[in-house]
Amino acid sequence: MSPIYRNRLALVALLLGLVLAGAACRKDEGSERLARAEASYAALVERGVPPKDPAWDAVIAELESVPRDSKARPEAERRLAVLRELRSTPLPRRPLSRPGVPDGGSPSLDEHGHPMDGHAHPR
Repeated sequence: MSPIYRNRLALVALLLGLVLAGAACRKDEGSERLARAEASYAALVERGVPPKDPAWDAVIAELESVPRDSKARPEAERRLAVLRELRSTPLPRRPLSRPGVPDGGSPSLDEHGHPMDGHAHPR
């Protein structure tokens, strides 16, 4: 083998190694985005913000911004699925009475849900 060919071969191998090392060392932005989304998620849960509130839009956008090739993408997808399910599920009706409270906790409503203000209501 000629010395020029060996030098070129060594140069190609070196360049290939540098390219592969650069790709392997590429910073995964997905984990940072997931961490930001999780912090916002935790804050909204702690405040008791309902899932349909517009405040969750920022969390959803942050989760959707996690790159598809990121290691954090499966977790982001799982969180997105949970949020979408919660947003699509209607909230249960608020009860008119509460157990353990005198008169069921709602003495101002009759059995049909009409206010009991002393006036007769058409039935």
